[in-house]
Amino acid sequence: MFFHSLKYKFLCLVRDKSLMFWCFAFPLLLGTMFSFAFGSINESDSFSAIPVAVVREEAAQETAEETMLFDGIKMLFDSLSAEGEQQLFTVSYTSRDEALDLLSRKEICGIFTIRVADGRIAGRAADALLTLTVSSEMNSDPVSQSILNAFTQQFHMQYLTILDIAVSHPEKLGAVVEKMTEQADYIAEEALGADTLDSSLTYFFNLIAMTCLYAAIAGSTIAIDHQANLSALGARRSISSGHRLPALLGDLTALLLFEFITVLTALVYFITVLGVDFGTRLDGVMLTSLCGCLTGISLGFLVGCIGRFGSDTKFGILMAVIMTSVFLSGLMVGNMRILVEQFCPLLNRINPAALISDALYALVVYPSGERFFMNLAGLLALSAVFFLAGFVFVRRKKYAAL
Repeated sequence: MFFHSLKYKFLCLVRDKSLMFWCFAFPLLLGTMFSFAFGSINESDSFSAIPVAVVREEAAQETAEETMLFDGIKMLFDSLSAEGEQQLFTVSYTSRDEALDLLSRKEICGIFTIRVADGRIAGRAADALLTLTVSSEMNSDPVSQSILNAFTQQFHMQYLTILDIAVSHPEKLGAVVEKMTEQADYIAEEALGADTLDSSLTYFFNLIAMTCLYAAIAGSTIAIDHQANLSALGARRSISSGHRLPALLGDLTALLLFEFITVLTALVYFITVLGVDFGTRLDGVMLTSLCGCLTGISLGFLVGCIGRFGSDTKFGILMAVIMTSVFLSGLMVGNMRILVEQFCPLLNRINPAALISDALYALVVYPSGERFFMNLAGLLALSAVFFLAGFVFVRRKKYAAL
């Protein structure tokens, strides 16, 4: 009876067009839209060289010392505009009028003006050597303007240091310049887990959680089909000579197999077609998906066993519960689960979507499996509670007449 119910229930699930859409097609469509949306965001957030103009303020007379100073500053800008990973600027050497025209047309982000020809290099102020001009109409790009301002301040600071050393201790000038050119890193980058977490990856974690919880829709249908007062199929099963429990377990097993296949299909599509990186611990991802499907089925089974509501009413209740669950876990607002953790952490412990997404998060970020297995334990505990409560409701029902 168990295998008979498993076989034919699986065939019924595959032929159910509505279920195939919600559990199979809809997650793929939503994941594709996520990929397009987050792909454009990541491209716009990537750093590119800042276009600037460098203007040399001309003078009637210029000493050899001033010419050498300008050549040194020009070499600095040439090195910072050299193509490669370390490129910071895209430099255009122009006149003052041309630079202002480029700035007004928003083709550059700022103008560096070099003033070396005043005959007082050794005694001049640093902020008179290199000045920065930006446009107030380009306040939509504050990051680039902040970088330009920080570069100008750093230049002034290093110029004054070199100038002071050259006047007071010229013999140490070479060592000071060498130290300034060295890049000292005081922060060591160390990965906490298997991979680096992309900010958009949490949305795909929650999408997998939603796909798992969509199993509740079919779970409630199974519960309704085993109740004589809610469906004709349930009435026939109630008067049949076969045992109800093996048939019920067969239906639930078929549903678990069906939902697990749909989630695996979504994972394969996300990884191979959309290029989503779920880390290297794919066995843990599959185990989380299996536990998530089990929790979704048990949730739907419990809702289907409660009350005498029809299938449409219980479908609406389940969709409200699922959407609330994935909203609190961060599907619509990325940091929602963090906010819930701050103000009501207990809610994250009983929210199945939060447990699924956090388990997937732990696989990527944390090298140890403690947090991962705690989330799986929470999912299994919820599944056990939902199934036990559902079986209690089913076994308590008696029918005076059919």
